[in-house]
Amino acid sequence: MQALNSWTLTLPVNEEFFDSIFPGLSQGAFDTIIDGPVGIWVYQASPGCLFVNETAKQLLKLEQSASIFSADTPPCLRHLLKKPNQSGLQKCQGSNVFSYLISERSSITAGIFVRTTEAELPSTRSDDQETLKLLMQLPHLAVQGYNQQGRVIYWNEACNDLYGYSLAQASGKTMAELLIPQNQRAGFPSVLQKWLSKAGVAPNRKCIRVNRQGQKLQIQTTQIVLRSPHNEVELYCIDYSMEGAKQQQQQLHELEYYDQLTKLPNRQLMHSLLQQSMKISQQLDLSTVVMFIGVDKFKLVNSQYGHEIGDQILKRVADRIRSSVSVQDLKARFGGDVYVLAFNLPEGSQQTSTIANRLLSTLSEELHLIEGPDKVTASIGIAISPHDGEDAGTLLKHGDAALAQAKANGGNGFFYFDPELNRNTHRVHYIAQDIKRALQAGELKLMFQPQFHLSSSELCGSESLLRWQHELLGEISPAEFIPILEQQKSMLMLDFWVTSQMFKNIKSYIISGINPPRTFANLSAETINHKDFQHSVQRMLDKHGIPCFTVGIELTEHVLINNEPQAVANLQWCRQKGIKIALDDFGTGFSSLSYLARLPIDIIKIDKSFISAIEKKHNRELVKTIIAIAKSLSMEVICEGVQSEKQEQFLREHGCDMVQGHHYSFALDSHEWFNLITKELPQGNTA
Repeated sequence: MQALNSWTLTLPVNEEFFDSIFPGLSQGAFDTIIDGPVGIWVYQASPGCLFVNETAKQLLKLEQSASIFSADTPPCLRHLLKKPNQSGLQKCQGSNVFSYLISERSSITAGIFVRTTEAELPSTRSDDQETLKLLMQLPHLAVQGYNQQGRVIYWNEACNDLYGYSLAQASGKTMAELLIPQNQRAGFPSVLQKWLSKAGVAPNRKCIRVNRQGQKLQIQTTQIVLRSPHNEVELYCIDYSMEGAKQQQQQLHELEYYDQLTKLPNRQLMHSLLQQSMKISQQLDLSTVVMFIGVDKFKLVNSQYGHEIGDQILKRVADRIRSSVSVQDLKARFGGDVYVLAFNLPEGSQQTSTIANRLLSTLSEELHLIEGPDKVTASIGIAISPHDGEDAGTLLKHGDAALAQAKANGGNGFFYFDPELNRNTHRVHYIAQDIKRALQAGELKLMFQPQFHLSSSELCGSESLLRWQHELLGEISPAEFIPILEQQKSMLMLDFWVTSQMFKNIKSYIISGINPPRTFANLSAETINHKDFQHSVQRMLDKHGIPCFTVGIELTEHVLINNEPQAVANLQWCRQKGIKIALDDFGTGFSSLSYLARLPIDIIKIDKSFISAIEKKHNRELVKTIIAIAKSLSMEVICEGVQSEKQEQFLREHGCDMVQGHHYSFALDSHEWFNLITKELPQGNTA
């Protein structure tokens, strides 16, 4: 019990402690269990500490290195800290593990964990028979029951694993026939009768048993003598293999520190080994090179050929990495399609690129699979100490960043860590994580780009534009932050904020006695494809009392590229409500004509890139063609980015309906926009 003392619990002496936890089992059996594959918990009322052993932490997927918990108890253990003396089976939150109260005595409460389904759990009555039943279900404890003649009446699955006999093969046979070594069988009947004559628990002891193959096994056994409901004497033996315990510990070690598919060290072990290696290399004035190796487009391989083929490829890649480098080099699978290789070189060595090229060549060789791709390529990110990091964590982080850049460069190549690119990566992450705070802090605001009828120069609408003035980064362009938020699936929140602000502004104009011209909101694919889109829009319309003719939606071509049924249904609903739909940046995509006739689009917006170079014949022809296509489909046309009279004249001559751009007005804030519509649209006017 020295291990328990090192856990800093103020426990009673060994025998008292043991008796308070597992009545009916010996001290030795408990010693075996506490360090073995059974999840144990112990609660001490003062100072309110909860101990769990290593097996319990694995069952509950606890990552903490500590075994003692108090105020910071994880959710799956809180019921034990709050009510340690609650009887019966208690389901651990967020898992398929149950805790079972074994005993409460003095200030010590203790129990075990069982991973099973509720239907398979035994009764929770606290008598000896029910406690025994629960122990019988624990893994790796071989439990046998014998009648007064020494014949088998109970034989659990662990007995099958340990001794090699099934229940059917063992039933009705004696312990002497099954488990006792040949040289001990003659005197065994008298030994059995001696055991049966002593009710209760026999001392834990080591002994020799034989399995079905005749092999001798070193066993720790605990024997319990009980009386059955029919008042017959029964003997129960709880056996535990010492060799099995060693194997179990080895298995647990492999599960914790090695990748099960490739048998390479995992992320956790790699970090530890690399830290040790770097300490040695620093003493020897060597550099440590870390290479992150990622299979190019592996998700597509999994999608096309299935995960079984994907796993075969991952194992081939691991084998090729092993065969290409020295045995002393550190190798690991970090997860997914990413591997890590680490080795030491003299500072300033030029060998790193040579090694990377050799790896790329080896990894791209033909796979020779029965099914799947002929070959794959890989990308390699490289970080070198001490310049790119003086500790394992920093070096691994920078190697990972270099891999991301290698993949971004097209793959099948290597890339050395670049601090400047890493800063850009951090900026992207910072922007993605900071949008919620920015909305709450009022850093984002709406601007309004006025739109005019080309024929009459009358104000006819506006496009709402988003601006972000970050407290640390300064002004961030929508061209930068919108793609980041789209990738992070954060556009629903942003679109909701934009439409809410826009609707509030429109409502304030109406309250002032002005029916404003239509204002268009730019919405993302995530929002347009959402199943609750119609309900959300209708709720906001009703909340603010806004007529649909004051609202429009702008979409870019990539929003519609997949022609999703939900998006089409949502757009058709908008058209039925009277909400106009404009297709932005027309002509910059690659499938525009294929869906123009099918989707409920009212307005086509010509991208400013065409009108800005209208002096080029090619651009002039494109603009004329777009206008002609729109007219043939009974759609209106608006051109953005108009900045000169020459551009305006060209658009007027070829039938463009509306325009926006600096030639007419810069984007206005809400106050400036209100002043403009007050001036342009007299009170009571209906747009």
